[in-house]
Amino acid sequence: MTAAADRAWMLRAIALGAQATRAVRPNPPVGCVLVQGETVVGEGFHAVVGGPHAESVALAQAGDRARGATAYVTLEPCNHWGRTPPCAQALLQAGVARVVVGVRDPHQLAAGGVDALQAAGVAVTLDVEQQAAADLAEVFLTGVRQQRAFVQHKVAVTADGRVAAADGTTRWITGPEARQLVHAMRAQADAVLIGSGTALADDPRLDCRDLPQPPSQLPLRVVLDRRVQLPAHSHLAQTDAQATLLVTDDRERATGRDADLLRAQGVEVLRVAPSATWLADVLRALLQRGVHHVVAEPGPTLATALWRAQLVDRLDLLVAPKLLGSGAPWLQGLDLATLEAARPLRWSSVQQVGADVWLTARPQ
Repeated sequence: MTAAADRAWMLRAIALGAQATRAVRPNPPVGCVLVQGETVVGEGFHAVVGGPHAESVALAQAGDRARGATAYVTLEPCNHWGRTPPCAQALLQAGVARVVVGVRDPHQLAAGGVDALQAAGVAVTLDVEQQAAADLAEVFLTGVRQQRAFVQHKVAVTADGRVAAADGTTRWITGPEARQLVHAMRAQADAVLIGSGTALADDPRLDCRDLPQPPSQLPLRVVLDRRVQLPAHSHLAQTDAQATLLVTDDRERATGRDADLLRAQGVEVLRVAPSATWLADVLRALLQRGVHHVVAEPGPTLATALWRAQLVDRLDLLVAPKLLGSGAPWLQGLDLATLEAARPLRWSSVQQVGADVWLTARPQ
């Protein structure tokens, strides 16, 4: 296979892996393509935790045609018994002759598939379309490497970067198509996160009501509210259909009357002890609770704090064709005085959504 062919087949495997939903967590989304010559003999993706991995799906489809084939796998094949058998051993038993890997697996238990394959004489090619493969598995990789939840920052702005008009109004900057896209983002996340300022100013629902078919499990709503100011009559305090977690650092307020009123309505109140790394501590606490992917929809204050702490892993910028000339900017300032000090971003995609433009970037 040529390097160009390897890249093309890996991109096909990445596209397959991208079909996975949040049902795959805490496992990563993975795609696999088995090729004989120029013919696909099997392909698949990991769809649900506890279900067959991508390699197993592709091998089952290929049957005997897997012998002598090349396997393109977006993430290093696992080499341990978990909920399913080790994929590296399945590839060996099927007689696969070559394995092409997008990105290595940093997980201590699952890693080692490449070494096992090479030790058995299988040719292995590493880091093909590595960045795209890493982007596919970014939620999983962030959790393993940084031991915290992955943060996707969504922000809707005017063309001059405003998230609110001078009178404080915020609805609606973008059009209905963009709002539906945001609800689709939420549906794929484990939690939606805002600060107390947004909760008090907008009284948001943070649900997925604009989708034709909302998900069976709505994301957890997380409010960073150090002073426990969330009103008991707010939408977020109504938890019959969707859970809400309020996070504070104040011991007295976490056990005070206002917190008890919220608890009586089903809101969970969690205290994370104050520290210089409080936001990171919150994200670590969320991961420990099974929250791997957070869509953050903060106001400028919390947004700035997240970027200053370098806790944003992906930026989704929805830009409306409107000018305000005044009003709140989406960032309040990162104290970067020169162009040399600017935080570099890597654009991932740009597309038009209705009248608006949706740009995706990741920190370099």
